[in-house]
Amino acid sequence: MLIYQVFNRYIGVKREQTRWLAYRIDLSERKSSPLRDVIIPDELTEAELPGWLGDLFHESASEKYPDVRRIE
Repeated sequence: MLIYQVFNRYIGVKREQTRWLAYRIDLSERKSSPLRDVIIPDELTEAELPGWLGDLFHESASEKYPDVRRIE
């Protein structure tokens, strides 16, 4: 699973067959739960994921957390 810090939250993205699935990540307990309301187009490449996540969650951007970055 790819794990991103998306502004002030952690989101995991996993490819399952031909679909991207998103998960809420709790790094302290190493747990995840599905984010069923987050749709990621199947045709996106791994390199395009940070941009897409940034577009989806841009309202959460702040001076302290201005960007999306992969952490794992």
